[in-house]
Amino acid sequence: MEKGKRVETEFQLPEAIIQHIQTFLCGKEAAQTTLLSKSWYAAWLTRPNLDFDQKAFARKSDNGTQSCANRFWEFVKKTLERYEILNLQIDSLRLRIRGSSKQYICSNVNELIMKALKMGASDFKIDYRNWAFALPHEVLESENLERLSVSGCKIGGKVRCSRLKSLTLDNVHAVGNIIRDIISSCAFIENLSFTGSVVGPIFLHEFCKLKRLSLNRVNVHPSYFNDFSSRFPCLKDLAIHHCCGFKAIRISSHSLECINFTEDMVQRRVMFDVPNIRKFIFSGSSIPSLSFETTTSIWESHISIKRQGPPGPRWFLDLNKLLKELSPSKVCLSLKILAQRSLDNKGKIPSLSKPKVNHLTIYGLYSVCPALFYDLFQCCRPISISPKSYNGGKKNNDYMEFVCKRMMLQVSLHSCIAYQRLSGESDLQEVSVLFYDKSVSAWRPQLLDTSTSVEADEHIIRLRLRWKH
Repeated sequence: MEKGKRVETEFQLPEAIIQHIQTFLCGKEAAQTTLLSKSWYAAWLTRPNLDFDQKAFARKSDNGTQSCANRFWEFVKKTLERYEILNLQIDSLRLRIRGSSKQYICSNVNELIMKALKMGASDFKIDYRNWAFALPHEVLESENLERLSVSGCKIGGKVRCSRLKSLTLDNVHAVGNIIRDIISSCAFIENLSFTGSVVGPIFLHEFCKLKRLSLNRVNVHPSYFNDFSSRFPCLKDLAIHHCCGFKAIRISSHSLECINFTEDMVQRRVMFDVPNIRKFIFSGSSIPSLSFETTTSIWESHISIKRQGPPGPRWFLDLNKLLKELSPSKVCLSLKILAQRSLDNKGKIPSLSKPKVNHLTIYGLYSVCPALFYDLFQCCRPISISPKSYNGGKKNNDYMEFVCKRMMLQVSLHSCIAYQRLSGESDLQEVSVLFYDKSVSAWRPQLLDTSTSVEADEHIIRLRLRWKH
């Protein structure tokens, strides 16, 4: 299609359908759909979901941010004038602007939000990283408010939004007891997310309809986790990232299906009683201390650990303990070892039962590869492996080929001590390369020998290991 020309077709979608499709696009992408036909252009002009992003108005030729801001606010002004002339109603407002404490910017943002309220908006997403700007108190006083997401602003005032279903507060400046007032006044919230928004521990009351809860870099009171089942009977997804205020917690819930946990440096004891869990996700720089009391027969765990420096025997023992705890699940383990050298842990790791790891992704350097695999195979049995180099690209293929051939030599020369260091024991029976066949969306095996050259794209190749035991 030539640029600037619209395509007319005999069949035209209803305007409501077109506008619904446009809601799945960002503001810039939705505007680009106006090139499709006159009906798409007309639908965009009267869309009920306004999305203003100042970044979309930036140009390479801009000298500073002033010209970009001027174009942005001129567009916002014309859009609002058109809606007012046509007496249009809107459902939602999305606003993303660069943090600027200039008074006229704060005034423009305030005016835009107030006009959106008068037009009937019940869904607001305001991303304005400026604590000098206070969200108009009319927003939280609106009885029609259903969804609110605020990033970087100051919030305060009275709370009357009892119909609120979704609340996201990201690094806001909370004035007074506004957080407590929101929590106590909005009992029907379904989605709740706090990111660095609260000074002091969080206390949550009962939310009978809460389905998703996310806590990121906030102070959580230990008692908060007590009795999830009765206080949050509908909770499905729980995310806890870099939170403080507790050393050990126990989470018990019959409704939880997905848990996402992030922890760096500090190791806490976390116990789960979640019989209906489907997915557990962890990422951090330390190996977590976890226990699962009851789980379903079908669930999966995704563990990502970043290690600074060569790991010692204690680290591998902790990893083995974690993998044993996760053994009822389908385990996907990702390790990033940031080390230029390896430690000689041979003989320092005791004989352990070796839980299965369904897939292992490991980032490392050539220099640490043999010793690292030796130690890893002392504490687990990977079924498939994706070795990757820090440098990516062709380096990934070179690294993959290096690992392939070292493992192949272990299979054929298992009695040779030099290559026993790679697998830890001589029970590695077979190594094969799996190529992902896009035509049938399936992995295809290919036996590996010393002449194999790994040249496939890094995203569609992995190693498969078969063990004797």
